Amino acid sequence: METRVPRYQTVIGAVSLIVAPAIMSVGDLLHPAEHWHPAAQVAILVDSAWRWYAAHLLLFVGMLLFIPGILELARLVAMRRPAVGYATRILMLISVGALSAVFVFEMLLGRFIAQGASQSSAVTLLEAFQSAQVFGAVVPALLAFFIGTALSVVTLAASAGPARWPALILGLGATLILGEIILAQVLLSQIGNILMFVAGVAFARLLLKEGRYEPAV
Repeated sequence: METRVPRYQTVIGAVSLIVAPAIMSVGDLLHPAEHWHPAAQVAILVDSAWRWYAAHLLLFVGMLLFIPGILELARLVAMRRPAVGYATRILMLISVGALSAVFVFEMLLGRFIAQGASQSSAVTLLEAFQSAQVFGAVVPALLAFFIGTALSVVTLAASAGPARWPALILGLGATLILGEIILAQVLLSQIGNILMFVAGVAFARLLLKEGRYEPAV
């Protein structure tokens, strides 16, 4: 027997899947150029510290607002494969903590430079964050987002149905965001976040149509 979730839970999840990626897309469109070398990155931020701060503030807020949507996506996965749905839920919630930590640090860095910190001090701060002792501890939790997304995409796209194309778009968006992290090319995550928004809108529409996510028998 199917256990139906309360209507308010579905509505909140649907709104989350639209609003959160929209906010994150705006944040990423504000995002200045990135560079993996601390000195080069700080040099960029000298003239764009407030944009950097605002971009990561929006990314942080968007990530927190994404939680109800994440839970709804995990529920859809669990309807097809319960164990995978549980793993997806855990991995994605772990990643919220890691991504939020990164966004808050980036906000701090922007404020630090905007309030007149020397470039050398800012470089030292960024180098400390990028060290193995700090960033190395965060990386596994960051990867949890992409692993959880991959599990969702594979499960939802495996069978024919209305969830297939939104899932594939979601997967492409996440892949581009991962590419931005690796290559420090902001354009990739800008496109990726817009694709996540498109996928979120599609999932939200489907969520609000009762019975559309019945597992195929």
